[in-house]
Amino acid sequence: MIVFPLSDVVLTEVMFQYVIKRENSKAIIDLNGSLSLRDTPKLKLEIKELIDSDSVTELVFDFQHLTYLDSSGIGILLHTYSWTKEKNKIVKMVHLSSEIRTIFSVANLLEIFQVE
Repeated sequence: MIVFPLSDVVLTEVMFQYVIKRENSKAIIDLNGSLSLRDTPKLKLEIKELIDSDSVTELVFDFQHLTYLDSSGIGILLHTYSWTKEKNKIVKMVHLSSEIRTIFSVANLLEIFQVE
């Protein structure tokens, strides 16, 4: 049996992770990796809790480290838009890569969201 040190192992699939940072009444959601169907339930629940919180008035999704987004990820963004609109809150998207911007363009999301 050949054993490779962990530093020599290359992962072919980028796992999805996110971190939520708070800056006063703003919640910044840093997305990292590949957002797909298996990752959406927990993220959706946490976003809903943020929007329902009286202390959060603005959500900012940071796409700087997101490499992939499928239709379930787009679904979360559309739910977020609806929820924030109902609560008179703001949602913004920042640091979209050219690939993610293309997905937004094809799905007509650039007209819906504030993109910086």
